[in-house]
Amino acid sequence: MRHILAASIIFGGGLVAASTQAAGGSSSGTCEVRLSDARSGRELTRLSLPAQDLQIQIAFEHSVLGTTVIDRYRFTPAPVLVEEEFEGEGYGLPSTAGPGERLETHGARKRLVLWRSVDPLVVRALHEQRMRVLLPQGELLLSSLGASVVLFEAEHCAVQAR
Repeated sequence: MRHILAASIIFGGGLVAASTQAAGGSSSGTCEVRLSDARSGRELTRLSLPAQDLQIQIAFEHSVLGTTVIDRYRFTPAPVLVEEEFEGEGYGLPSTAGPGERLETHGARKRLVLWRSVDPLVVRALHEQRMRVLLPQGELLLSSLGASVVLFEAEHCAVQAR
């Protein structure tokens, strides 16, 4: 329960809806993120993004600490990692900010603010780490999509300034 509570407190915007539209794009011209099997290219689902907030949050449980890590990606239209929020210190978590980055502390949680291109955005759908996309209406567990590696691609998204 603490993971769902943490996600709902931290989540501030993001995805409007998830759907399983057929490939071929959006008829409404809204920005969508297409999730597909990175190995076969098979479409798994599409997520609609609000025009004013072209971002998604991917959360997972740190394999050693057991705490929730949340990565926020903005589509420009290529994916850019803009924030990583976490608790504690452990393998794979930043301990200092790099050039052009900022590490902030908010209570027990830390936030690394950055601008790092991650193109292509490919995520292993690790069930044991609860890899998931945070949505206003809940979570989309990546392991439930039937692919071990998921590719995130934005379609019909206007470029956003930094």
